[in-house]
Parts: sequence; structure tokens; C-alpha cells
Amino acid sequence: MQVVGKFLSLMHIKTPKFDVPDMKKLLMTSLLAMVLCTTISCSKDEGVTTEPETNYSIDLNLANETDWQMANEILFYVNEYRNSKGLSELKKDQQYASAYAVDHTKHMIQQAEISHDNFGTRVKALKERGAVSVGENVGFGYTKAEDLVNAWINSSSHRTILEGDYTHSGFGVMQSNSGKYYFTQLFYRK
Repeated sequence: MQVVGKFLSLMHIKTPKFDVPDMKKLLMTSLLAMVLCTTISCSKDEGVTTEPETNYSIDLNLANETDWQMANEILFYVNEYRNSKGLSELKKDQQYASAYAVDHTKHMIQQAEISHDNFGTRVKALKERGAVSVGENVGFGYTKAEDLVNAWINSSSHRTILEGDYTHSGFGVMQSNSGKYYFTQLFYRK
């Protein structure tokens, strides 16, 4: 050790000085850290999955937040249009489809724009509950159900959904704080 010390001093390199109490603190801290890491990382993997599970549950009480008077009028005009095309009437879903529709309408209000954001999640959620196919129309700013449905009829992409092979429909019809209506109508076939 003396030879190394002399060599380091010739090279103008200072040898570190260690205080015994400091070394004990460092050693104890290191051992404690190793014990904690081992304890935390060595848990059983029961119930642990490598892929996150997707949970499509939703609070069904959300469906109660829709403006059901306006939603019923929309359904009336949609079914009137479907009847004129020889299509079956849609049944109102006041549970899951409407809860998901309200959830999406709240999202649009928060974003202050209409969109089909996260539509895939709504599709998977409804399919998990027995839907075979799912469609969606959204809207904004209309104050009368008939005007909204007429706008959808006059839009080829919305009309395709209105004329789709669906059996049920859920609604998210809500007003923003500024009083503007936002609409989500989910269509699905069982």
C-alpha cells in the first residue's frame, strides 16, 4: 500500500482519506437500500399481468344526465326517417349506450368541439355487452331535434349511420355552460 501511495504522490494524485464513522454510515445506508430493494422487488406475481386489462365499466347513472325530452324527439325523427326507407325502428337504450354517449358528450363539451375521440373504446365496450356492430353520430349547436336529424339526413356520412343495420340507440344530449347543445347518438345492433 505504501508503494501505491508513493506512486500516486509522485504523479501528484492525492489519495482519498476515509473517516471510519463515515464509512460505517455509507456501509449501513448501502445495506439498508439493498434490503429495501430486495423486499420490494421480490413480491409474488400472483394477479400481476404483463398487459394492462381494459375495463369498459361505466357509471350507468350518467345516462340520467342526458336531456331525455330532446333525446326522445331525436329518436322520433330518426325512426320516422328510417320508416320512410323501410328500415326497422330503433329501440331506446337508457343504460350502457346512453351512459357512454353522455360520457362522450361531456368530453366534447370539455374540449369545446365535436369529435369521435375514443370511438373505438365505445365500440369495444358495447360489443362486450353483446353489440354486433356500432355507429355514432355527433352534433353541436342545434336547438331543435328535427333540425339536427335533418342535418344528419343531408350529410352522406351521417345518413349512412342513420340507415345502418342497427336495432338500438343511446343518447348523450347535453348543454354546455354557455347553453349550446352537444349531441352523441350511439347506434348498435344486437
